[in-house]
Amino acid sequence: MSYWHCFQQEVIKPGNCTHCGACVGLHPELLEFQETAAGPLPYLRRPLTKEEDDSLGLAWAVCSGRGVPYPEIFDKFSHNPENWLIGSYRQVFTGFATNQAIRRRGASGGVISRVLIHLLESGQVEGAVVLQQGRHSPETASPVIATNREQVLAAAQSVYAVTPVLTILPEMAAFAGRLAFVGLPEQVATLRMLQVVGHPAAQKVVFVAGPYTGTNMYLGAVRAFLKSQGVADQIAIASLQWRAGEWPGYLQVKTSDGRIFKAQKFYYNYLIPFYISRNCQITPDFTNELTDLSVGDAWSPQFEQAGGGHSVVVARSQQATAILTQMQELNELTLEPIELNQALEMHGHMLDFKKRGSFIRLEAQQKLGKPIPQFGYRPESMTLGRRLVELVISGSFTIGRFQWARWLVSQLPLGLVGPAFNTLRKSWKSLSKPTKRKGLAEANFVVTGDPNRWQELSSYSNTKKVN
Repeated sequence: MSYWHCFQQEVIKPGNCTHCGACVGLHPELLEFQETAAGPLPYLRRPLTKEEDDSLGLAWAVCSGRGVPYPEIFDKFSHNPENWLIGSYRQVFTGFATNQAIRRRGASGGVISRVLIHLLESGQVEGAVVLQQGRHSPETASPVIATNREQVLAAAQSVYAVTPVLTILPEMAAFAGRLAFVGLPEQVATLRMLQVVGHPAAQKVVFVAGPYTGTNMYLGAVRAFLKSQGVADQIAIASLQWRAGEWPGYLQVKTSDGRIFKAQKFYYNYLIPFYISRNCQITPDFTNELTDLSVGDAWSPQFEQAGGGHSVVVARSQQATAILTQMQELNELTLEPIELNQALEMHGHMLDFKKRGSFIRLEAQQKLGKPIPQFGYRPESMTLGRRLVELVISGSFTIGRFQWARWLVSQLPLGLVGPAFNTLRKSWKSLSKPTKRKGLAEANFVVTGDPNRWQELSSYSNTKKVN
C-alpha cells in the first residue's frame, strides 16, 4: 500500500488530520494545503511516481494524525508523568510578564512572549518559530521565524483558527542558528517525533513552548460573526485580533470600509459548536505536555477580578525551570508557585473534555469502523454519567456542522446570541460539573504504550537518512 494511500485512508478521510503541517513542510514540492470544510488538508500537486511516494515515508512516520506515542516520548525527553492530566512537570506557577506593555500585548500574562525575548536577547537562541496573524493576509495567520523583540511582539496573542505551522520546516532547516519553537500540542508532538528521527530542522530547536489548547475553529467562524453584524462576504477584512484589549480580551475585526466589530471572548465562543475543528476533539493533550514550558490562562475568581492578565505556567524541563528562575531574578517575570491541584482546578472542564471526552469520541469513531489515532494510554474506566454528558456535547457539534445551523447562527445578532450563549455556557457548566468533575482528579489511566510506532520511528532514525 502506498504512503499517500495510507494518508488518505487512515488520516484524511476519517477526519484524523491534525493540520500540523509536517507532511507539506517535508514535501512542499509534492504536497500543498487546500482549505476545505474540514479545515486545511494536504493535497497532491500532481500524480506521484513510485519513488516520490516512497519518499513520503518520513512524513508518515511522524504524522500526529496517526496518534502520538506519549509514553515513549516522555521517556525520551523527560519522564513518564505521575499525573496524566497534566503530563510530566517540575514546577507550576501563576504569573505574568513584569513589563506591562508585554503583559497587555499577550493573550493572558505575556509569559511566552517575554520568555522568547529573553532567549533571543540573552543569546540562547537566534530565532523563534511563532505564529503571526495577518502576515500575508488579514484573515489568516502564518508561521514565521522571529529574530528580535519587535517580531516576537508582532506575533503575540492567541490564534483560534486552524493553521498548519510545520510548513515552515524548510525555513527552519535553512536558518543559521538555534531555534525556540512555539506550537499547539499536536504540532509540538510532531516536532518531537522529528527530533527522535534526527531531522535537521527539528534538531535546531533547543527550547519548546506552547499554550494550553482547548478548542480551535475553522476559517469560516470569523465570516459567520461578520454576517451576524450585517457584513457581506464581499467586504474584505483589514485586520483581525482574537484577544484584543484588556484580559481576557475580545475579538476585534476591522473591515476595509472602516468599520470595527468587537465581541467579548465569552460571547464569540458561541461560534465554537458550529466551527470547532475535529482535531481538537480527538487530541487528549490540553496542557501541551511535550513542551519545555506550557502556559494557559489562570482562570480563578481572584485573578479575573484583579484583571491585567494572569497565566498558569508549567515548567516541564530543568532548562525551563532555570530560565524562569533567571527571569524572575532579573524582574522580567512575576511568578508565584502553586500546588498542582490549584492549576488543575482552573481548567477542570477542559481537562475533562480532553482527557475523558476525547477517548469517548474516539471510541464512537472506532465503532463506526473508522481508523483512530493511538496515544499509548487511555482512561481505565468511564462512568455512564460521563458518557451521557458526551452525547450532549458531541450532539451539539454534530448539529453545528450542518449548513442550515451555520446559516442560522450567522443571521442572529451578537447582542442576542452572545449573552444567550454565555448564560447557556454557565448553566451547562454548573449542571454538568458534578458529572464531569466527578472522579477526574482521581482518574486512573492505563499506559498501553505504542511499541510498534516507536519501533517505526527508531528504525527510521537508525537506518534511513533524514533530510
